[in-house]
Amino acid sequence: MKFAVSAIFALVAVVLAQPKLTNTEFNVVEGEPFEITWMNAEGPVTLTLKNGPAKNLKDVATISTGITGDSFTWIPSDLPSDTYAIEITDASGVPNYSVQFAYEGTGVAPSASSSAPASSTVTSTVTSEASSTAPSSTASESSTESSMTTSTTSTSTRSAPTSTPTNQNSEGQRFSSPLALLLVTVAAVMFFN
Repeated sequence: MKFAVSAIFALVAVVLAQPKLTNTEFNVVEGEPFEITWMNAEGPVTLTLKNGPAKNLKDVATISTGITGDSFTWIPSDLPSDTYAIEITDASGVPNYSVQFAYEGTGVAPSASSSAPASSTVTSTVTSEASSTAPSSTASESSTESSMTTSTTSTSTRSAPTSTPTNQNSEGQRFSSPLALLLVTVAAVMFFN
């Protein structure tokens, strides 16, 4: 029984020793410094910017590697508007994640099909012609012809609005629930022994 309790405490120590981002808010603004803070890192860390669904985040860019200490000041630029998360990885190789945050940027998305709003353009051209023949006013003049052509072109573009949902769930928050479950299990084992 003592072995089970020791194993549980060892597991708790492993979970608590993972690097954890400590920022409570992610108000990241293009061109402005944003301080990323963390704790429990073993050795230098790597910060990676990711996007996509919380359970399937994809690498966007490496913010920095080989960072020592417990903070890094990042100045984001040339990123498209999207929902992002920050991954932290230390010498243990076990990653942890920030909450996902909305970002308004001026960069261009890498693929037009992935994030461009749906749009359609309609162009129509209308042409009308009119002609008439006027009777002559004198005997020597036979007739007068006049002709008029009108052309109108109009273009209309309609765009369907798109929105990016902000998902507040992240990989970093996943550890909260298992940790609570683990601590409740430890308490139950200790209580029943």
